[in-house]
Amino acid sequence: MLRIENLNKSFDDFQLKNINFNLEEGFIMGLIGPNGSGKTTLIKLIMDLLQSDSGEIYFKNENIKNNTKNFKENLGFVYDDLYFYENLKVKDFKKIIGNFYTNFDKEKFDNYLDKFNINKNYKIKILSKGQKIKLMLAKSLSHSAKLLIFDEPTSGLDPIFRKEMIRILQEELEGGDKSAIFSTHITQDLEQAADYITFINNGELVFSESKEVINESYKIAKGKKEELDNMGIDFIKRNDTPYYSEGLFTKSGYNLNYDNVRVATLEEIIYYLGRGDA
Repeated sequence: MLRIENLNKSFDDFQLKNINFNLEEGFIMGLIGPNGSGKTTLIKLIMDLLQSDSGEIYFKNENIKNNTKNFKENLGFVYDDLYFYENLKVKDFKKIIGNFYTNFDKEKFDNYLDKFNINKNYKIKILSKGQKIKLMLAKSLSHSAKLLIFDEPTSGLDPIFRKEMIRILQEELEGGDKSAIFSTHITQDLEQAADYITFINNGELVFSESKEVINESYKIAKGKKEELDNMGIDFIKRNDTPYYSEGLFTKSGYNLNYDNVRVATLEEIIYYLGRGDA
């Protein structure tokens, strides 16, 4: 579906360097990293809102530079808010969007409005944040977008809506012909929904792996400082306090038959690998 090869972009104070990953049809890729790591830059490059310095982006094995119109027809995006004229009614929003996409299906859009309980006579400004996100999702799904990009869509929303959003996304991908990139700081959502995780830190790719591989690879050990000292583990990062010690490590070459060893969460991986200290 989507292939990124050696993608680079430089600014005065930041570089996105040699990003490579693949996203197959029917899967969700979680995009994680600390603030300022390069996630938004990467998304803008994929969406052709920025021009890369070097590297290539392929959609269905075709370089997007060769057919930008086709790529954008197949691209759906959902931000953390709806950046549109707020006095516009939802039904008028439909008319405008319908002129942007040749495959826009107005009947399907209306069906999604009903499904999401959005009144087409409401002005955008009176919609809740959750309804605005659902409106963008309805727009993306109604022009048969094959690649869905979510940039912090659930930030500041309650857990009930977040779970509903993920359920809707998973249902849409069941057919196997759509894929999604989901960028968020709420790693619990990715623990639930993502098939693959791409981690970017300081503009560099740390890993892009299946969630199963990540769960197998990264472990946390926690206990008294002396206990961790005696485990013989070469920790990637450790956090020693007067009350306990905790550290992130990879399982390779170590005996994991300890009661105080468990799978690292994505939040812990970001915390330890994203830290600048040794």
